[in-house]
Amino acid sequence: MQKYIFANQLRGIAAMLVVMTHYFGTFFAEQDLLAARTFSPNLHLFKGWWVHFFELEYQGPFGVGLFFLISGFVIPFSLRKTSMAGFLVNRALRIFPTYACCLAVGTLAVYLSSRYWGQPFSYDAKVLAANALLVHNLLGFPSMDAVNWTLAIEIKFYLLMALGGTAVLRPSPTWLIAFVAAALALTWNGEHGIGIATPLLMELNFIVFMLTGCVFYQHAAQLISTRALVVRALLIVAAFSGTWSMGPQKGMFPGVTVWYYCAFIVFAVCYALRDRFRPVRVLDFLAAISYPLYCVHALFGYCALKILIDLGCRYGVAMLITLPCTFALAYLVHRTVESATITLGHRWAAALSRHKRPVMPAAV
Repeated sequence: MQKYIFANQLRGIAAMLVVMTHYFGTFFAEQDLLAARTFSPNLHLFKGWWVHFFELEYQGPFGVGLFFLISGFVIPFSLRKTSMAGFLVNRALRIFPTYACCLAVGTLAVYLSSRYWGQPFSYDAKVLAANALLVHNLLGFPSMDAVNWTLAIEIKFYLLMALGGTAVLRPSPTWLIAFVAAALALTWNGEHGIGIATPLLMELNFIVFMLTGCVFYQHAAQLISTRALVVRALLIVAAFSGTWSMGPQKGMFPGVTVWYYCAFIVFAVCYALRDRFRPVRVLDFLAAISYPLYCVHALFGYCALKILIDLGCRYGVAMLITLPCTFALAYLVHRTVESATITLGHRWAAALSRHKRPVMPAAV
């Protein structure tokens, strides 16, 4: 879709921002956590003065916010073309095989790390399976890579779209008003001991934010006017502020939330200027490998950086080795597992949707 190059390129930028946050920020700020995740000692590393130029506080939440908005924007296009079964099969093949492959690479890195540092590898089959299936938070297991929480939210967003997403394909605002009202009520009740489980409340907060992308889709599909887009988007952002400020993460409001607002503003500006975007080789490459890059960078990168530093490399040298290797792994996964399963997902979705009647005429 030439018209929406902006969304694809923003995806690549978002992935790079997350990688920079973890490699230049989290690597130093969360050394106890990373030691536990990689079965290695805490090396008590200190940042060099130059590291601050690459690690800024906005990068992580800003990048994740862009990811969520892009998903909310593009998923209705897929939903419009397929049946419920076709949509779910397509999304399952889009998410699980690539993530499982990247998790396997990360698990191997962690195992080798445990051997290098002489520590026991204590993840069992249940933890591995729960993480691979993205149900670890619901079952009380730890996240192995501390990035798959966003994928667990994506899966629930897909289920929501499959069950009620046809409402997004129609101009009526009733679905939106009902959903944000329910989300606010559930969050308020949950914080007063009579609602749903905390992990689900946290995920509901971000699903509300993802709906902002859906109203941009409605405008792109000529279902609603520009004025309606502005009103609905601001309504969602207000509801998102409400669920965050009342929910389990209220201690992070508004310090972290503000970067999601910034992601919304950047997305909105890029959408308004969408006709001016053109292919850019570097951004298009980042976009192509963005999903495997997001999935594979954390565990592999943390393990590689610590071992290289222990072998005598300065942090900067270790980064110059680790970062290209991370990109190479992401590209390899993209060219093999991701590309193949995307093709298979499209094929199976088309087969399952052969007799689907279009919900609306193609307006874009």
